[in-house]
Amino acid sequence: MKINGKLRLVVVLALFLAVISASELPETSSTIRYWWDVGHANANDFVVSHWWTNYTLISSLFAPSWLACICAVVLLCRRWPLFCVITLLIVEPLSCASAPSADPHSESILGLEEIPFVTAERAADEEHLVRVDQLLKQRAGDSGWFPTTEKELHDDVGDVAFETSPYEQAGRKLSFDLKLVINQGTPHSEVPEKPGIVYYAVNESGRQFVLTISGLNEPVSGRASMMKASTFYGGKQPWGGLLASEESLYRR
Repeated sequence: MKINGKLRLVVVLALFLAVISASELPETSSTIRYWWDVGHANANDFVVSHWWTNYTLISSLFAPSWLACICAVVLLCRRWPLFCVITLLIVEPLSCASAPSADPHSESILGLEEIPFVTAERAADEEHLVRVDQLLKQRAGDSGWFPTTEKELHDDVGDVAFETSPYEQAGRKLSFDLKLVINQGTPHSEVPEKPGIVYYAVNESGRQFVLTISGLNEPVSGRASMMKASTFYGGKQPWGGLLASEESLYRR
């Protein structure tokens, strides 16, 4: 069979893109593994049941979808070589370039990088911290200081402190919790007993506080840890890499 220039180009592009697509197969296998782990968690395990994000799904489906597409292109290249060339040169690069829109924090040129499995968990925790932070700042605006006792703290935050968290255990939804820590108003970290505990660290004068929170940093875990601000731990990060509210210092 004679292979003309267009067919040769299709074959070369298909092989090149097949290698790129195959390199993303670990994302697919990881997604399947996490889906299985969440569905078959032990009774004592903590679980983030809705751990996926749009970016997670796009990343996990990229490899199988494009390997299937490449196979179809190779089968059709003799009949529609120009169409196949356009598909390989334009459609796949565009699909890669559009991936970052599903993950605004993506820094990869192609938008494909390690699946941020904890993004959904972190987003829920951060949203909760913001609500608690706003309620505490409203109190400071009225009174001139932040709470320094358990009663004042829970009076100010109210039911928001115990709203439903993204965590489950043995099929039971867990609520957020709130604990007072008297220190210098610096980020608090410890080995927590469960995920979803907000640590309100305030100085004795009630002029400065910081919120941190416990989590899992993965979809399934037998023990909780302090929630991290990102999946990247290299370099210097604020608060030692902890997910935390910005330092809240009351000024008259």
